Amino acid sequence: MKITRYEQVAEKILNLIEHGVLKEGEKIPSMRQLAVELGVSVNTVKEAYWTLEKQNHIEAVPQSGFYVKKRAREFESSLFDPALMDPQQVGLCQIYGAFQYSGKYSPELNLGLSNLHPDFWPVDKLGKYMQEALRYHDHDSFSYVMSPGYPELRKQIARLGLSGGMELNPDEIIITNGCHEAIFLTLMTVCKPGDTVVYESPIYFSSLQLLQRLNLKLIEIPASANEGMNLDTLKFVLDNHPVKAVFTIPNFNNPLGFVMPDAKKKEMVQLLEKYKVTLIEDDIYGDLFYETRPSACKSYDKKGNVILCSSITKTVAPGLRIGWVVPGKEYYDEITRLKTLLNISTAGINQIAAARFLKEGGYDRHMRNLRVALKSQVAEVRNCILENFPAGTEVTEPSGGSLLWVTLPEGIDSLEIYHDALKKNILIAPGCLFSLRQKYSNCMRINAGHWNEKIRKAIIYLGKLCREYNSEKREPVSSDECRKAAAE
Repeated sequence: MKITRYEQVAEKILNLIEHGVLKEGEKIPSMRQLAVELGVSVNTVKEAYWTLEKQNHIEAVPQSGFYVKKRAREFESSLFDPALMDPQQVGLCQIYGAFQYSGKYSPELNLGLSNLHPDFWPVDKLGKYMQEALRYHDHDSFSYVMSPGYPELRKQIARLGLSGGMELNPDEIIITNGCHEAIFLTLMTVCKPGDTVVYESPIYFSSLQLLQRLNLKLIEIPASANEGMNLDTLKFVLDNHPVKAVFTIPNFNNPLGFVMPDAKKKEMVQLLEKYKVTLIEDDIYGDLFYETRPSACKSYDKKGNVILCSSITKTVAPGLRIGWVVPGKEYYDEITRLKTLLNISTAGINQIAAARFLKEGGYDRHMRNLRVALKSQVAEVRNCILENFPAGTEVTEPSGGSLLWVTLPEGIDSLEIYHDALKKNILIAPGCLFSLRQKYSNCMRINAGHWNEKIRKAIIYLGKLCREYNSEKREPVSSDECRKAAAE
């Protein structure tokens, strides 16, 4: 395949970056300057710069030019201690129980959960489709819509999958009550008590709860805020432990926000095929891209080894409870049976309304508006954090979703910040929730799913707490104290 001139230019610049000639944060030559040096047109250089910008290698700074993009630091070294790769029974930060939403926290100040703000819920449109369902599909609306679910909805989900590079058969899709149930059914089917599951670290705390309830063991694998799970470490684990499944959120990961590069997704799928280990993919955030929809791991699945779990609860409304699982032929019958055993079916009226919402283009229009809003809000929240939190604070810069992972200077304990913020009715997610080893004590996850003056003031207050805590240099809260606090 012939390489275009602008691709050649982009490759030259990328080589300079990778070999350290152009360093992080360093300004690169102007388009005009580079065009003269290489003997090409300015338009060619412009295309090359745009390509590198899309790939997150460089970034444009208004009124200044292009700079080598600073890479978020990895939270774990790729050089790992094999002893830390041993399977563990899940032992959670017990604050989780107290963290769960109780209804007393204002949506305006709930920065801890990952839901959309109610202002973004397409209530009118969904309400209209529900009314029509009652009028024209009254029997299906109130009857059991038995697994695998409402046929038209499964057809529309298959169509939706095309944007993620997937060719899904509607007959392979099983409707669930959200993505969480899809994951639960999958783990119940693929694993038995005592089996080992691999997941990237830091990890989504609700998934830890599932693993605990199912009496599974977990191996955390270091993830970077740029590319996700370290595959060298994954191979080491596969070589040394009887792994049953690998669980990942490759697109706009919760909590790090990364998108695993396509080449790495393909490599991981092929690696797990070789070891005959099931890949469980949570793609619930895949549609929350700002510019381009990233591919799903499922799109590289040639042997039915990837089980896709997803939902529209993060993109439409959490209470709609429409999710799905694509388990492949090996697990389809068992997951269908378990779904029926667990709760018989997902509410018919919700399935019918969701199908209409997808079919009539309501979802596409909703997502176009939502992506623009989220991109702006995430930037506002991120900037506000960097302006008000202590010097040395690092914040991820995702290309989709609404979640920001905040790394505070060493010595600041986010659990202390969590308790103090609650006194002002501000909810954050402290870092200890995201690891079975009680790591990330100086980190927190903040949901940037809404932006207004109240949120700005809440972040300013959080920054004040962090600065005060930093100046006092208090000892971090121990895991025992964490459990004690949760019990109070």
